[in-house]
Amino acid sequence: MHAANLPVVTALTAGILIFIQMALMLTVVVARRRNRQSLSDGGNPALLQAIRRHGNFAENAAIFIAGFALLELMGGNRLGIEIMSAIFVAGRLSHAVGLSLQPPVNIYRTAGIALTAFVGFTLAVRLVLIGLANL
Repeated sequence: MHAANLPVVTALTAGILIFIQMALMLTVVVARRRNRQSLSDGGNPALLQAIRRHGNFAENAAIFIAGFALLELMGGNRLGIEIMSAIFVAGRLSHAVGLSLQPPVNIYRTAGIALTAFVGFTLAVRLVLIGLANL
């Protein structure tokens, strides 16, 4: 495969997201050890909060990486993919920060949701359009 066709933006984005995912995973490990809770959250709000930060991140990251990779491999606009990837990473970071704060409904969490949704809809439209154009 020629270097121009490789999903390099997606690879870079995936690497960044994996680093964030590992950091969030380690916060769950630390919270579990601190609370001596191997499974579930044991009713501990701090542990539940760490679990949800990690889980919410994981629930979103994989499908977006797949979408970015497909768009990049199909010849989508590289600058557009770079911008969407950067916004997505910023949104996921903002959401994780927001889930770390009290009250749980705050500007960081709201911004994270909005940025993720914006990128999600934009990515979906681009994938549908490029798919239809290549039928």
